Amino acid sequence: MNLFRSLLVASILTAILNPLPSLAVQSIDVQTFNPSTSDHFVLIEDAFQSEWPKVAKFYFGANYNYVDEPLVALNAAGTEKAFDIVKQIQTLDLFFGFKPSPKLGLFFGAPIHFIGYPSFPQAGFKSGSATGFGDLKLMAKIRLTNDLSPVAVALIPEIHLPTGDTENFVSDASTYLAARLSIEHQFADWTFAANLGFATAPNSIYVDPSFSQGIDYRHRLMFGFGGFLPFNDQWGMNVEFNSIHMLPFDSSLNPNELYAGLRNAPSDNVVLTLGASLGRIGGPEGQNYRVIAGIRYTGYAEPSPAPLPVYTPAPMPSATPWPSPTPYSVIATPTPQPKAIMRARRIEILQPINFENNSARLVYDAKGVLDDVASLMKKHKRTFKKILVDGHTNKLGTDQHNLKLSIARALAVKNYLMSRGIPAKWMEARGFGERKPKVPYTDPNAMEINRRVEFIVVK
Repeated sequence: MNLFRSLLVASILTAILNPLPSLAVQSIDVQTFNPSTSDHFVLIEDAFQSEWPKVAKFYFGANYNYVDEPLVALNAAGTEKAFDIVKQIQTLDLFFGFKPSPKLGLFFGAPIHFIGYPSFPQAGFKSGSATGFGDLKLMAKIRLTNDLSPVAVALIPEIHLPTGDTENFVSDASTYLAARLSIEHQFADWTFAANLGFATAPNSIYVDPSFSQGIDYRHRLMFGFGGFLPFNDQWGMNVEFNSIHMLPFDSSLNPNELYAGLRNAPSDNVVLTLGASLGRIGGPEGQNYRVIAGIRYTGYAEPSPAPLPVYTPAPMPSATPWPSPTPYSVIATPTPQPKAIMRARRIEILQPINFENNSARLVYDAKGVLDDVASLMKKHKRTFKKILVDGHTNKLGTDQHNLKLSIARALAVKNYLMSRGIPAKWMEARGFGERKPKVPYTDPNAMEINRRVEFIVVK
C-alpha cells in the first residue's frame, strides 16, 4: 500500500531539488500494518465473542506481509508518482498471547522488517536493501460485556516501544500509546466487528522551516470494520476496511486499505489466513497493494468430563428378617433403557437435554443423555459424514438474546461430546434461537418442547 505517500506531498517533493535532511525522514514510520490477534480478522480486532464458550489459554503465531511501494514522492500537482523512496517492505510479525481469565487477553508482538530500496534512487535517497527490527507491541483485550450479550464490547489498550530502526523508516522513535474499542456481533450466518480508537506518538512530526507545510501524524484517529462469513467448519472469508485519520483533519494525509481474504481452520487449534489489500482507495496514481499470509495456534482448556455418579446403598433394615426365597424363583435384573436412538436422518433423544435457567450450563441429567449420544456416534461413525448439533429456544426473551443463547447451548453440547472422545470435526454446532419452533404455541407444552437440542445426521 502507498502508506504515507500523500503525507510527503509537501515536504518530500522538495527533495527532488533539495533533499530532506536525514533527521527529517527518520521520524517517518511507513509500516502501519498492525496485525490482529483475532482468528477471524486480519486488520481489526474482535471482542472475544467468537471464542465463547470455549476457553482459550494461550495463542502464538506469525503474519507475513508484503507491501509494494510504501513510500513515494508525488509530482507538484499531487496527481501522480514522481519517484520511489522505499520500493517494498516485507514484514514477519511474531506474536504470543495468553488469557488469564475468559474476559482478559494479553499479547506481545515483535516485527522483523526486510526493506528494499530503488536500484537507481534520486539524489539524497537510499538504494539496496536493509533488515531490521520494528517497534515492539504490548496489548491487552478486556471484554466489557457478559457472555450472553447480543453485542460484545472490548477495550483494547496498547503500547508500542520504539525499538525499531528509524534510519530505515520502520520506527518514528516514539513511545506509541493507543486505545481502541472493539464491537462484535454474531449474526446467524456471519460475524461483524468494528474498531474505533485513538493513538498518540509524540515524535511523529516533521516541519521544514523553509516551507509552510509539513508532516504531522502525532495524533491519529483509527477506524475499521469488517465481516467474516464461514462457508463450513473449515473455510470462510473476511472483508475488512481500515483507515487512519490524522488530527487535525487533512484528507490528503489519511492512509486506508480494503482487505479481502480466505481463512482455513484445518483443526480446532490452527487457523491459516491468506489475502490481499488495496491501499489509498481513490489515490492520485492508482492503487498499490499488500499481500498477507498468517498462521495462528490457539491452545484451549480441555472440557472437564462429567463426574461419575456415586450410588449410596440404602441401609438394610435390622428388625425385619429377609423372607426365605421361593424355590426356583428368578430375580429379574432391569435392563437399562436407552436415552437416545440412531435414526436414518437424526439421533432421536428420548429424554430432553436441559440447561440451567437462561444459561448454557448443562444440568446433571442431561449429561447421561449425551453419554448415550456419544456412544451412538462412536458405534455408527462409518454411517455419517457429520452430525449437526442444533440449538433452539422458545419465544421467551428477545430474538437476539435467544439466538446467542441457542448458539452457546449447541457449543456446550459439542464441547461435552468432545470430552467424551468425539472428534470436533465430526460435529458442527449451530443456533437458531426461536426461529424454528417444533410445535405451534397453541400447544400447552410448546414452551418446553420448543426449547431443545437436536442432532441432524449428514450422510
